[in-house]
Amino acid sequence: MSVPIKLLEEFKASVVAEDSAAEQKLSQLKTILLELDSLPPLCVETPSAAEERKFAMEVFEYAVILSIHQEDRDSFNRYMSCLKPYYLNYARGQKSEITNAILGLNLLYLLVENRLADFHCELELLSEEEKQLPTVTFCTLLDQHLVVGSYDQVLVAAANPPTKYFSFFLTSLLETVRINIGECAAAAYTTLTLAAATKILMFDNQEETVDFIAAFYPTWEVNEARGEVHLSGAKTTKSEEIPSLRLISQNLAYATELERIV
Repeated sequence: MSVPIKLLEEFKASVVAEDSAAEQKLSQLKTILLELDSLPPLCVETPSAAEERKFAMEVFEYAVILSIHQEDRDSFNRYMSCLKPYYLNYARGQKSEITNAILGLNLLYLLVENRLADFHCELELLSEEEKQLPTVTFCTLLDQHLVVGSYDQVLVAAANPPTKYFSFFLTSLLETVRINIGECAAAAYTTLTLAAATKILMFDNQEETVDFIAAFYPTWEVNEARGEVHLSGAKTTKSEEIPSLRLISQNLAYATELERIV
């Protein structure tokens, strides 16, 4: 079957231009993909299989970008799942102009979702050459900063992403980072000046700080006239969160079982 290259090019142009017609063109393309036996899961080796698989890969790649423009995480995850068989089995030597960006987007999504095990599994599936791509090294550096709690470095890195497509997920990641900082601040302080809270939360101005507190810490009291923030609300220390007696009992049980095995 001859694939409709013209429709694909129109779809790609619509996605890049963030045109509302992109969704309709994607629906038409997905209908065509259903008729191709060479695609997963059938994977029939037809004479035009290579061309059809490259066609399908580009459809799903630009569907991923469309989901970023629409800020739709569910669609992003769905289209990434559709893409993976192509990247694992057919994409070698058939990269498009946005393949490198997609590889990085997948890693960044897993970081934002805190799916760290999946992040490292996906990283291991990449070739050594792919691991050196700017879109991939950006994500590995973010992972390192998050692991050691270097939140200031996360914000510095987020200010200079290797591609504009990262902006959607980075916004979510920075929110998560600031929420973690806020929890630490609430455990350490009862009152902060508004200037100090702005610095700790790494905002550029106090208005952003006030808006963030209103959205994520409504129990905090902000007195803009006096320039103070009262970090009120129940605080639970990390030691209180850990079920110590249960963990001790489990560890003793494991040790007993190990002794029996040995």
